Amino acid sequence: MGSVGAQGPIGSTQGRWTAYRDFWFAFGRSDMQQADQYKVGEITQYMNQNPSFRLSIDGSMDPRGTDPRSQDLTDRRVNTVREALIQAGVPAYRIQTGTFGDEGRRRDRRVEVLISSGN
Repeated sequence: MGSVGAQGPIGSTQGRWTAYRDFWFAFGRSDMQQADQYKVGEITQYMNQNPSFRLSIDGSMDPRGTDPRSQDLTDRRVNTVREALIQAGVPAYRIQTGTFGDEGRRRDRRVEVLISSGN
């Protein structure tokens, strides 16, 4: 994925959504790493500058099964990022959430933030 600068997201486009930022979590954990706090501020600032934009926060899940513990952990990780953004000032109505399958266990520990201009 690309990076984000003051000008906004640079990354791959998935339909009308553009990759914005990924948050990575420790194995079995749903608390945000201290090093990721700057991402929350960066995203909030960009969203405040672009009031018509929307966010999609999607958690990566192991696609090999439907273990409720895996789904619960993924949901908690997504909610950790969502709540941090709301606490920082992004209105909840501008955020949607979900989960998706991915390949490889290491990548299953991430939450992906996508952005859309709503067009």
